[in-house]
Amino acid sequence: MLLHRKTMVAMLGLALVLVVLASLYRGWHHGPEHTWEPRPTASTGNDMPIFYVKTDKRQVALTFDISWGEKTLPLVLPILTEHQVKCTFFLSGPWSERHSEAVRTIVEHGHEIASHGHKHENLSRFDGQHITDNISTAHKILERISGQTPRFFRPPNGDYDDLVVGAARQLGYETVIWSVDSLDWKNPGVEFMVDRVLRQTFPGAILLFHASDSCEQTHLALPEVIHGLKEADYELITLGEMFEGGEPARDDPRGRPHPPGG
Repeated sequence: MLLHRKTMVAMLGLALVLVVLASLYRGWHHGPEHTWEPRPTASTGNDMPIFYVKTDKRQVALTFDISWGEKTLPLVLPILTEHQVKCTFFLSGPWSERHSEAVRTIVEHGHEIASHGHKHENLSRFDGQHITDNISTAHKILERISGQTPRFFRPPNGDYDDLVVGAARQLGYETVIWSVDSLDWKNPGVEFMVDRVLRQTFPGAILLFHASDSCEQTHLALPEVIHGLKEADYELITLGEMFEGGEPARDDPRGRPHPPGG
């Protein structure tokens, strides 16, 4: 009888251990595989972000996200200077604090500073106060270091919902996603990226690139992308400049067979 009780206790203990391990596994397995990977979230439509700009001009906005690293940016900036291109950099708060000189260099080259938030997390998982704290913390850092007052916000991973967009707007930000993803965060090859961007670009498009170190092919594709866009008579300008000459568009054009503007 005593042996039977001991066996039962042992079996219950083993079962408890298995339940705990299974729970931990589910947490690990379903966590973000790549925290930097853009993963847009659907909105109910009440507070949509901006995806492109409605304009009759052949203009596009080249944008870069940076959350970590120090090797890729010095490769990207000379290319932009050589081709006389001004663009918009979405910078995270922690990266900007660690690389304040790099932020100032971006500004000195005439580029626009925008916010990529503070802690790199999917903001749609949190309440309004947490979202506000994230954006506000990054804003103070970016304004102090860059000397600019950022007015565009791109949420980490491109993840948003109505609450994220609304909270950003209350802080004076317009939430900007993108209409053309270069997929440079996948390092898919230079030819692939060049073809993809040139094929999908339309007047008023917002192009997504990265200058974080995980994107090892961005600087290799960039000269061909710029050359191809200019050959197609596109002018590459900052988001702020493009917004001055057009109307912000909140309908998601990605996946359409015929993007707006042709």
